[in-house]
Amino acid sequence: MNANARTMTADEAKIRSQIHSFSVFADQGAFEYLGRVFAPQLTVDYSDLFGTAAQRIERRALLQQWAGFLPGFDATLHELSNLVVTVTGDKAVASAEFIARHWLGETGFWSVSGGYEFGLIKAQQHWQISSIRLIRKAEQGSRDILATAPQHARQNWLEREARKVTD
Repeated sequence: MNANARTMTADEAKIRSQIHSFSVFADQGAFEYLGRVFAPQLTVDYSDLFGTAAQRIERRALLQQWAGFLPGFDATLHELSNLVVTVTGDKAVASAEFIARHWLGETGFWSVSGGYEFGLIKAQQHWQISSIRLIRKAEQGSRDILATAPQHARQNWLEREARKVTD
């Protein structure tokens, strides 16, 4: 065994999968699957990025917000690294570094990097994200595309859904 390898519990593996799914499903616009990673109610704190207060929100409302926004970009890529997970009974905390890139049109680009802090709860045998806090470290590009993206969200989502493989 590699000297740097370590044993991982099944719970830690499930948590890591949920956190990675959070970014992949968001990038793919797979909101029906993205909903599975969240608790029925969760706290979302993007105050460090947008200056708004943390909010307690129902999973369905959060997914509706994101579905009206994220598909408006031509592409997004949320990369996570250095994921650290600590499990205590039926609760867990995790942290990860991230870079979130967003493209729109020929010249529209915005990127933010920093850290995420996640809280998770175990519901039956499944781990769900119960809180997300974003800690901003740096930005590149222009936030102007954030105002434009929602105007394209519905049409882009419909075009992506039409390409979905169903057979």
